[in-house]
Amino acid sequence: MHSEHAVVLLAGGSGSRLAGDQAKQFIRLAGKPVLIHSYDALRRHLPDAPIAVVVPGDAIEAVRKMLPAGGQVVIVSGGATRQASTLNGLKALASYAPRHVIIHDAARPFVSGRIIADVVDALKASDAIDVAIPTSDTIVVERDGYIEAIPKRQHILRGQTPQAFRFDALMDCYQRIGEERLHQFTDDCGIYLHCNPTAKVRIVLGDEENIKITHPIDLILADEMFRIRTSSSSIDRPGIDVRGKRILIFGGTAGIGKALADILIAAGAEVQSRSRSNGCDITAEEQVRNAVNDSVKSLGGLDVVINCVGMLNKNLLTQQSSDEISNQIDVNFSGAVWIAKWSHEPLKRSKGMLLQFASSSYTRGRADHVIYAATK
Repeated sequence: MHSEHAVVLLAGGSGSRLAGDQAKQFIRLAGKPVLIHSYDALRRHLPDAPIAVVVPGDAIEAVRKMLPAGGQVVIVSGGATRQASTLNGLKALASYAPRHVIIHDAARPFVSGRIIADVVDALKASDAIDVAIPTSDTIVVERDGYIEAIPKRQHILRGQTPQAFRFDALMDCYQRIGEERLHQFTDDCGIYLHCNPTAKVRIVLGDEENIKITHPIDLILADEMFRIRTSSSSIDRPGIDVRGKRILIFGGTAGIGKALADILIAAGAEVQSRSRSNGCDITAEEQVRNAVNDSVKSLGGLDVVINCVGMLNKNLLTQQSSDEISNQIDVNFSGAVWIAKWSHEPLKRSKGMLLQFASSSYTRGRADHVIYAATK
């Protein structure tokens, strides 16, 4: 079996610099583990390439369940070092006899189609490819706590991934170096140049957004990047035709809910709005059930149910009364549960949609929003 390109996706690290109890590649951002974001990016642009996903040995079964069915995918146990993990991935791909291999860190979920395409294109004329970007910071060479040199930065770049090579050439390098010396190297271009000191490794321009999730601050940046990308893509997306759609909005008599109801009605939707002002308190399960059943009866079914209700009591947790805390939990959490429960059956029949309004407060860590953030 021969393949033009194959991929090693490295997700075998422990993520110790995040100081958490979960490896960075398995942390969920925008609804998916970081590993799956990286896998999806590679698969979109290399749909036929065999991919070796290298993960900790105790995570193989969990990762197998995460990955989509189908495709040429092999899940491999990682090694003690990054380079040992790469070698395991290369060995797993050998049966595909690929001409080229592309190696990428799973902790870089924002790798773009442009970068992947440029790497693939550069492989047509070069034996090895690295991805890098100019450094915007001054580089300082340190020795014993003092500055030894400040090199000019016009020729100093920051390395990223993917890196790419002729498969056989890289395998030959690993064999020549031997597994016992792999820990001396930090990346595959270093291994390749050690074995081929006169070779030229072509540099493909990376991207500032192609960040590697390593430190806690990177998770906050990544979460915000996903949010911005989602918002931007929705702006460019063609509008959805809601004419004739049967919509129930909880919290639709004021604020965001009222504005949304007005927009939907103007667009031709059939909208009913329920809130405390017209007899529906979403903290009361029976009232939610009755509101859903009444809308199903009067509209002949439901295509969309929207929950815009929210309660924010801005104050420190220690200064809120038990009733204030309970009310926020009842409205923001329990109410959302009752709406989901009683909307499920009519939306299942219509293959419709449930929209629960959340809040970005959970990413901000604001002391006076603690209950709101936790429940939204």
